[in-house]
Amino acid sequence: MPYSQVSLGQLQNQLSTLLDDPSSLYWQPNELQYAIWEGLYYWGALTNYWRSRGAFSLTPNVSYYDISAQLPLLRTRTWTLNAMVNEIQYHLLESAGGLSGGGMTGQVTVQNILLAIQRARDRFVIDVHFPFSTHKITSPPSPQGTISFPQASVYVHRATWQDQFTGRWNNLWREDAWSLDKANWQWPLTPDLPATYSESELAPLTLQLVPAPLNSGTLEIISVDSLQVDITNPAATFNIPDEWIHAVKYAALWDIYSSESQVRDDFRAEYAKRRYEQSVTMAQTARSVQRLTLGGVPSPIDSFQAIDAALPYWRNQTGSPVLAGVLYDAFVVAPGLPDQAYGVSVDVIQSAPIPISPINFIPLGEEDIPALVNYCANYLSLKCGGNNLKTSFAQYDAFMKRAALRGRINAAKIRYLEPLFGQPQREEAARPDVMAEAAEGANA
Repeated sequence: MPYSQVSLGQLQNQLSTLLDDPSSLYWQPNELQYAIWEGLYYWGALTNYWRSRGAFSLTPNVSYYDISAQLPLLRTRTWTLNAMVNEIQYHLLESAGGLSGGGMTGQVTVQNILLAIQRARDRFVIDVHFPFSTHKITSPPSPQGTISFPQASVYVHRATWQDQFTGRWNNLWREDAWSLDKANWQWPLTPDLPATYSESELAPLTLQLVPAPLNSGTLEIISVDSLQVDITNPAATFNIPDEWIHAVKYAALWDIYSSESQVRDDFRAEYAKRRYEQSVTMAQTARSVQRLTLGGVPSPIDSFQAIDAALPYWRNQTGSPVLAGVLYDAFVVAPGLPDQAYGVSVDVIQSAPIPISPINFIPLGEEDIPALVNYCANYLSLKCGGNNLKTSFAQYDAFMKRAALRGRINAAKIRYLEPLFGQPQREEAARPDVMAEAAEGANA
């Protein structure tokens, strides 16, 4: 049964009283709502507080699924461009007219905000390594085995090759030119079925298949992609889970507060930077799936990399699925070609259920409402800056301590799933997507 103790309207009134602004002269009702919603999303991201069960069906001969697309009400990606612009305008003490820019003072323009948001979204996907997209490239590679992949790709996480004549998929392992040349210096002279790929020696967006394909075929990649946000569409979304959308906002604020403009504020820029970096650290170890059943039978869950290593030809096998691979919201089953429409029941970390109407209830127990109030107080102090913001740090710290306590309570409730919770780290450790971070550490 959902909580029915404190309504959204009641919490807004509580915040107005706390801020000594009962007539909403300085903080607008919509601004209070944004604070509450962000607090709920972040609470869920930190604690895995809301857990829910959803169901969908496998499609015969389909291998990859996006859980956010299969369960859009549980794994939401709905935050709009207009909502983010409104939030930023409130933080900047501007009239919150969204993309229209109505009533803004001229210290910063809507165009400045939109450009900062675009840069922030791209930065987030580079730093966090999700969300993932799947692409199939049918253009033939060059005689030397080079092939171009989509311009939106930030990096390639996984690659497979399907031979045109046999129809079989072959997993490709990432290597670099040095190891390939040392292992077999004649590989450029002997076309065959590709077994590895390299991006180390070529221009961006170019991938070297090794050996060069003997036959034509299809390259399939799982990649993290940039996204050109439609800055003319208020309803445009970011393809980022709602519980992490605040990270994009803080990266954009960091950009704006650091700019050479009338709104420059080094103190608030540093605050926004630290909020962004803290969220990135949390998001890098996030997970969305706890447990699932395939055809009513509990299924083991592992990383994509582990499945590739243990079952190299799983994409070519047809039958009843016995194993699932999860990479945040990306999902596969092995064998990779289900022979019928099996039902999937999946227990997920749900994005926070957001109260929209003032009569809707806050989905927290009374024992955790004070933590949410503390978060909102810090959120709403950002527009004040200076000592007002600084003195609210204690409230933010209190929120984080309560979230850590709640996280430990939830971990105790589901302690036997601890090995699964390390899955993102195992995937990242096995795939060299962290090479840039390692290089930075070596050069520090």
